[in-house]
Amino acid sequence: MSYASACRFRRILVTAGLAALLAGLATTAGLSLSSARTLREKWPGEADTFYLPPSRVLRAVSLGHRELLADLIHVRANVYFGTQLYARLPTKWLAQYLHTAIDLDPRFHRLYLSGAAMLVYNGQRIVPDMVLAANSILERGRLAFPFDWEIPFQLGFNLLYELPNDADPDDPRIPGWRQEGVEILRQVSLFEGVPYFIPNLVARMLTKQGSEDLAIRHLEQAYAVATNEEARAQIRGKLIALRGRRAADDLAEKQRELDRLVSNRYPDFPEAFSIVMGPKMTSKGILSATLTAPNRKFD
Repeated sequence: MSYASACRFRRILVTAGLAALLAGLATTAGLSLSSARTLREKWPGEADTFYLPPSRVLRAVSLGHRELLADLIHVRANVYFGTQLYARLPTKWLAQYLHTAIDLDPRFHRLYLSGAAMLVYNGQRIVPDMVLAANSILERGRLAFPFDWEIPFQLGFNLLYELPNDADPDDPRIPGWRQEGVEILRQVSLFEGVPYFIPNLVARMLTKQGSEDLAIRHLEQAYAVATNEEARAQIRGKLIALRGRRAADDLAEKQRELDRLVSNRYPDFPEAFSIVMGPKMTSKGILSATLTAPNRKFD
């Protein structure tokens, strides 16, 4: 074969190789595009609207203004929360918004408390996964603000009260939640500047009355930080119901105390007679009363 023929043959081979390579690339691109379209069709419809890039990407595009970008994401989260709450729809993108804003600005103190409240009180039936999502926000808050009592107080409440109430009664995680919640609240009672009611409440929180006190105090705080009126209405309803049940229990206990007093004094007379006359006189002296009441002394 002559030199010219060899050159022509090499050019043909190169041309055929390039053509085959281009055909292969075109086929691969077509298959990739088809696969991408198939995957895209499976995405939820709202993904285009609510999708957030990864935090590392947002840090880069913020050009050093991370706090500003965190504020913008927080505002978007509030709008999304209000829209979903009004439409009675789940807020499944909310946790991502909150964590992304915290990634950009870990010192965003209010975001931990209000964000945790929004994840729990959002118009939907409260289930453990919602409370656990809120706890993940609060755990990050404890690391960012180790000397702040409000964040662990809310976390301890969720573990001791909210999670056991929202889970199935036979859920094996309940004892662990309660034990962890008690320990966190015990630690909160030792914080400097903690409100006066916390240590006394912690001392009684293993009783039924103590748990209800804890629930009332927490719901009052959640109501204060709630950013949406419908969420505040949901919290207010729980608070009213809890206070009403507590008042009914108190009245029932007072009635039982009065019954015991009358039984020990003058059961055959009207109740007012036992209260006015005081402890009953016997040959062995005065019987001790079971209810604090004005006592009349006999000459």
